[in-house]
Amino acid sequence: MESGWNYPNKVGVRTFMIGALIGYLLFMAAFIQDTEAIVFSAMVSGDDTLRTVRCPELITRGETGVIEVTVTNHSDKRLYRYVRTYVSEGYLTLKREINSSFYQDPGESTNLEWEVSADDAAWGYLIMAKVLVFKQTPLPSYVGTCAITSLDIPYVRGWHLIAVAAAASVILMGIGYRQYVLANRPLVRKKLTLANNLRVIAISVTVAMGMSLLFYELWYAELALFIFTTILMAESTFQFSQN
Repeated sequence: MESGWNYPNKVGVRTFMIGALIGYLLFMAAFIQDTEAIVFSAMVSGDDTLRTVRCPELITRGETGVIEVTVTNHSDKRLYRYVRTYVSEGYLTLKREINSSFYQDPGESTNLEWEVSADDAAWGYLIMAKVLVFKQTPLPSYVGTCAITSLDIPYVRGWHLIAVAAAASVILMGIGYRQYVLANRPLVRKKLTLANNLRVIAISVTVAMGMSLLFYELWYAELALFIFTTILMAESTFQFSQN
């Protein structure tokens, strides 16, 4: 039987796990809305993924969101480009189409923008968009998706809420980890194992938040990270409860 000094002191663990949970929920919300956007207008498809579609993750009452895309002519020919954008219109089955057309010289990039609001949200909270760039020889067709959560919260902007949540997650994890390490020196055996678990959770949650908030069209990577982080959080919670 191991002596008591080998068992971890749980000081800081609760603070750490609150921070990790905030970050995990932030990532999970972004992952779910990205998944919903993929199935929006499922019959619309392209030969390749359009990775330049951008939009805010969250807007609040009275705020207007902007969906942006950059279309580039990667060929050595002057091309006529045709872009069709589908935006949800209050219901999952309703959508509006926005058509754009323009000429592009070789290597030229064109930025397009469309404004959306809470009135466009399906189910009352999720604005979805799909952008289709039609095929123009020698370039293939491209399709990309984007989703924005709309919350009925006054006096604050969506990015403020995300910034506060992400900062709270990182700060609480940092404070909790430091408290745990200081209370469990020297870090040996189970104490060291749990410290390593905390570090892995902190890295996973931080990477997950960054990937979901800063990168686009990486759904498979987000899915893999979602599964990994979920398993890690569940396993670590079980270990904390047993020690």
